Amino acid sequence: MWIAYFSAIVLGVGLMVASIARQLVGPPTRSSVTAGPPPTRAALRECLDDLEALFREQNERAWQLGTYLEAPDPFGSWSEWSIRWERRVRDFSDRCGLDADDPKAFGFTERMELAGARDAMLALHRAYTAQVNRFAAEHADLARGAAEALAHAREAVTNGNASR
Repeated sequence: MWIAYFSAIVLGVGLMVASIARQLVGPPTRSSVTAGPPPTRAALRECLDDLEALFREQNERAWQLGTYLEAPDPFGSWSEWSIRWERRVRDFSDRCGLDADDPKAFGFTERMELAGARDAMLALHRAYTAQVNRFAAEHADLARGAAEALAHAREAVTNGNASR
C-alpha cells in the first residue's frame, strides 16, 4: 500500500514538473522555411501588412485586458489568446519566409528587416505575458473583488428600488 501511495505522489510531481518545464521552454523553434520566400514586392507588402495587424492586435489586447476582468477567468483567456497569437506569428513567419538564410534570394534584406521587427514584437509579447502573469499572481483577488463589487452595484442600480 505504501509503494502505491509513494508511486502516485512521485508520478503526480513528475507530471507537474514536466508540465512546468514544457511551459517554460515554449514552442519549438523552426530552423528552416519550407514554404519559400515571397516571390514579389507585392507579397512583401502583404507580409508587412500582416505583421502590422499582428502588432496592433497584440497592443489592443494588452490594453483591453482590464475590460475582461469581469469574465470568469480573464488571465486564462489571455493565455489562450496568447498561444493562438504566437501560432499565427509562426505561420506568418513561415508564409513570408522570414527565417530563410539565402542572401541571394529576392527580398532577402526586406525579409530580414521583417524578421527583426517580428523578433522585437515577440520580445514585447513576452514582456506583456510576464506582466499579466505577475499581476494574476499578485493581484487577481483585487481584480475579482473589484469586478464583484461592480456587478453588485450594477444589480442594485438596475434591479433595486431607488429611494427618492
